[in-house]
Amino acid sequence: MNLKTVLIVALTLLFTATISNAQNSGEKTYTNADFYKDGVFQKEVAKQAVKELILRHGELWTAQIEQNFWVSDFGLGDYEHVGLASVTWVNDSIYGYFAMTMYLLPEQMIPEHIHRPVTGVPAKPAKYESWKVLRGWIYNFSEVGETMQDMPIIPRSFGNIRSKNFRTVRAGETDRLKQLETYHFMMAGNEGAIVDEYGVHHDRRGWFSSNPKAHPSK
Repeated sequence: MNLKTVLIVALTLLFTATISNAQNSGEKTYTNADFYKDGVFQKEVAKQAVKELILRHGELWTAQIEQNFWVSDFGLGDYEHVGLASVTWVNDSIYGYFAMTMYLLPEQMIPEHIHRPVTGVPAKPAKYESWKVLRGWIYNFSEVGETMQDMPIIPRSFGNIRSKNFRTVRAGETDRLKQLETYHFMMAGNEGAIVDEYGVHHDRRGWFSSNPKAHPSK
């Protein structure tokens, strides 16, 4: 058996083993064909996809997650590429403290957005936040800083972005909003990502996306 034949056999065996392992693991690759039925976002399907992501990364699916789970495609109709699932653990308006965990599917992006002060009684300051990646890794984008080369491909469904400076943040690492009241967003790597966020009290009335079609309540 010559070297070429040996290499072909080895690659064939590796490919077969990879397919077999994926099938045996029961992992499903979700697409928009799963997330939408007659144009309607299927939140329970998205929830199942996120649950599988959590378990795949060795985390627990708890009763508290089940009870407080939130998911949105922000009305953009492309949850496969643009959306967010999260659990808010604390959102205290008196002490001004906020903590949540975000769950991003592989290469999924949160809509680019900015936090503005909220007028009223009482008035609320613009939200400031920081993040710790627990599992997987993310690209963390900001409009602060120079435009960088070799940018990841932004989902076409979202449109143009203003945040063209980014940093790769891996599991165990932290990052923070570079400047108050600036556009920013994050995108998961090919493993998906689980990210903790800490910040001041979150009032959704102060959340605005650079895409006017994106709304957090959708």
